[in-house]
Amino acid sequence: MFHHSSGKSVRNIAKLVLSHCTVQYAIKRFKEENWIENKVREGRPVKLTKRDQRFIIRKCVKNSRLNALKVSTEFNEKFSTSISPESVRRVLRAAGLNGRSVRRKFFVSAKNRKLRLSFAKSMVNKPETYWNNVLFADEIKFNIFGFDGRIKVWRRRNEELNLKNLVGTVKYVSGGVLVWGCMSASGLGNLVFIHDIMNHALYLNILRDNLKLSAKNLDIGKNLFFFHDNDPKHTALNFRLWCLYNCPENLKTPPKSPDLNPIEHICRELEGKVQKRDIKTKSELKTVIMEEWMNIDAEITKK
Repeated sequence: MFHHSSGKSVRNIAKLVLSHCTVQYAIKRFKEENWIENKVREGRPVKLTKRDQRFIIRKCVKNSRLNALKVSTEFNEKFSTSISPESVRRVLRAAGLNGRSVRRKFFVSAKNRKLRLSFAKSMVNKPETYWNNVLFADEIKFNIFGFDGRIKVWRRRNEELNLKNLVGTVKYVSGGVLVWGCMSASGLGNLVFIHDIMNHALYLNILRDNLKLSAKNLDIGKNLFFFHDNDPKHTALNFRLWCLYNCPENLKTPPKSPDLNPIEHICRELEGKVQKRDIKTKSELKTVIMEEWMNIDAEITKK
């Protein structure tokens, strides 16, 4: 500042000490802040350049399964700067990349993905009159001692073992009831309690006794479309032969498809109603299931 105040130019001052840019910056800071010393920095200066950081980010974006140790090892071999795995993690976190466990997803082959897409495209523009003629069916399981679904409670910390916050479970108890039910847009069809092991022969007997009768009660005419999942007993040879003569319009979802059956919503509705009742025996459970099934309004099935 002495040389500047004595009238020397920036370049002449630079010849005496540093570059003219450094001199110009020092003069500017003195004029604005009346201070020429460097500001106190918070923490250690960043070791990695922007280019180094881009290299690390690009590596992990290209291969998201690389761990920090491998990235730091490759970086140290490629560049003169040496970094630790934690430095890699800090760079990635700053870029919004955080280490997370991978989500597990049911594997679907390319062939089945194409079939699923083709099925969705063939159904997406079907008119409402088409869906009014579809009969949806499925099996539903109910338990006396607890339910398969998740039950939530409001509790304080460390109160998870209080009796009021527990659901009782019993080993080796035959307290469950399996039912077969069907529905359409106009309402619910028959509900059948299954007392034996469910196989394709029993399933076929249920359809013989209830499918056409339910369709008739729901005002579904000859243009009946039957929709159920791809359970092995639903695709057995004798079942397919029976459908050929009794229900030829059988909607087939592609393999490895998600459960698209809207009767699942009715199952949850029914399970919620049954769960509110105090049930101690299997006969009581059957009575309650039938009562609540009959009480489900047709307005719900229209949704």
